[in-house]
Amino acid sequence: MPDFSTIATGFALLLGGYLLALLVVHEAWGDATQPQITTSFNAFALLFVMALAIERLVQPFAPRLGPDSAGPAADLQTAQGREGVRTALVTLNDARNRTAIVTWGLATGLACLLAAGTNITLLQAITDRQGPQIAFWLDLLVTGLVVGAGTKPINDLWTRLQNKSPAAA
Repeated sequence: MPDFSTIATGFALLLGGYLLALLVVHEAWGDATQPQITTSFNAFALLFVMALAIERLVQPFAPRLGPDSAGPAADLQTAQGREGVRTALVTLNDARNRTAIVTWGLATGLACLLAAGTNITLLQAITDRQGPQIAFWLDLLVTGLVVGAGTKPINDLWTRLQNKSPAAA
């Protein structure tokens, strides 16, 4: 289980990016016109591209965002006995989990900044512009969380939606 400081760091990065996006970026550019979305637009494609860009941006820094897992991985390879393997596996999983939390916070904060900077948010892109408007702060948070989660959840969701049988729709 990651310690409190790791979890706090992850959430601080998320909150910092979100607040910077909401209070600075959106405040500066918030009155810019919303980009026009074509009729052939696919919101999942936009999410995928944004998530992919953030993954590529964060990837080189990920090893520095938490404990190095190379040592625990090597220890697991050389561990002797059931208890030694179990201890090495717990240490490796802890190092990976701590890095994942901080990386998630950074990616989500960056996603909020990207969404606010481009003035493109998920709920705005997929809802009817004539219907009730969604609060920007909520739309920005949802967009940041979805994009910050990375490309795998978006791919999984898209695949499920595509493979959904017509009878279930």
